[in-house]
Amino acid sequence: MPTNKKPTPPVLPDSPQLRDYQTFIHGLESYHGWLDVDLVHNCFLMGEEVGELFKAIRVYNRYYETQKSTDPKADVAEEIVDVFNYLLAIANRLNIDLEQAFRDKNQRNISRTWDSEN
Repeated sequence: MPTNKKPTPPVLPDSPQLRDYQTFIHGLESYHGWLDVDLVHNCFLMGEEVGELFKAIRVYNRYYETQKSTDPKADVAEEIVDVFNYLLAIANRLNIDLEQAFRDKNQRNISRTWDSEN
């Protein structure tokens, strides 16, 4: 007899590593049935969240007064998490170990110089 038991939601462990966040987002997407959202659509969705982050920052800095918020900093934090979640989802779709990519890229950034006039 089939059961309509909903899957267990994912749990983020205490003191997680970046890999744990990627695993959590994979579990969250599985839990909500979002694993079939393709890479391009995830990028579009992340772009929308980046726009919401920018708007929340405008509200926080009082550059945009038509929208009132009881806690503008918490609104910015929520939008940062939304962007982070999509970033993790995109990395997962490409099977990128984000922690290793972070380490590799920032090791190059340490030895890199930028022209301060640009």
